[in-house]
Amino acid sequence: MKTKEDIVWESLLAQSAPAFAVEAVPPFGLATRVLAAVREQQEQVAVWDRVGRRAIFASLAAVLAIAALTVARQAHDDDDPSVKSLALVENIQVS
Repeated sequence: MKTKEDIVWESLLAQSAPAFAVEAVPPFGLATRVLAAVREQQEQVAVWDRVGRRAIFASLAAVLAIAALTVARQAHDDDDPSVKSLALVENIQVS
C-alpha cells in the first residue's frame, strides 16, 4: 500500500525525469563528421612523420656503422704485400 508521501515522491520523480534524460541519438551531423575526419587525417600524418623520422635515423646509423667499419678496415693493413703488389700490376701474363 502506497502512502501519500510515496505518491508525492513518485510524482516529483516523474516531473524531473526529462531534465536528467540522455539524448537517444547523438548529434552527428555533417560538421561533426568532417571534423572527425580531419582529426583522424592529422593523426595519421603525425604517425607517418614519426615512422619516416625513425627510418631516416636508422638508415643514417647504418651508413655511419658501415663507414666506421670501412675506415677501421683501411687502417688495419694486414694484407699480404705480394697480393697487394700483384693487384697494382696492370698487365700480367697468365701462361
